[in-house]
Amino acid sequence: MTSIAYHLQRAPVGVVLVDSQGRVSASNSLARRLLEPVGGAIIGADLMALHPESARAKVQWLLDSARARPDEPAGMAMTLPFGTLVARVTTVEGADGPGWCLIFHLPDGFSLKEGQSGPASADSLVKLPVGSGSGPALLDVASVVHLEAEGHYTRVHTADGAHFCRLSLAQLLKRLDPAVFLQVHRRHIVNLVHAEAIDRSDGHWALVMAAPGRPRVPVARARVELVRRRLAV
Repeated sequence: MTSIAYHLQRAPVGVVLVDSQGRVSASNSLARRLLEPVGGAIIGADLMALHPESARAKVQWLLDSARARPDEPAGMAMTLPFGTLVARVTTVEGADGPGWCLIFHLPDGFSLKEGQSGPASADSLVKLPVGSGSGPALLDVASVVHLEAEGHYTRVHTADGAHFCRLSLAQLLKRLDPAVFLQVHRRHIVNLVHAEAIDRSDGHWALVMAAPGRPRVPVARARVELVRRRLAV
């Protein structure tokens, strides 16, 4: 089996230096080619303006996490249409004060030609196939409240009820956005957007989801600290 370290060594790497005001002071060519089609010339530009609005909360989380723990780089894996991007951010000290260094590893084999506006494959899920009749129905991924393992398959819970999906929980986890979907138990994945409250009344953690009946999804003891960090509690 090929190691993760091997894939990271082969993966294209983008590098961006950001000053204390959140403006880009330097970057390598791959970072420029990725970000310039979104927000224009990047040197001197505000980092957030270079990202689509849907991605800005993730970038801000990385910056805030790196600032809070200067000696511990912050990292995040994000499932994007062209594959999984691994981003790491650390604080740096420059002539004008503290700033950040952002490094992101792109999928092994990824390539972006000069002038190309962005990656163009589609491995992340936009729709979720459910049902087992003559043809599956397609649910918007955003409508999923939580997912529950059911043998080799998955029960998909939405505000409109439960649905059967032939994909396993492990298969779904690989193709859902990890900034939104979090595995909190070996049998459960939640959409953090739909998390409404935390229930600790029985001595165990559970997430109360914003759906009819306010379902409680158990959080494994080993995942409690991760949930605390992701929800800032």
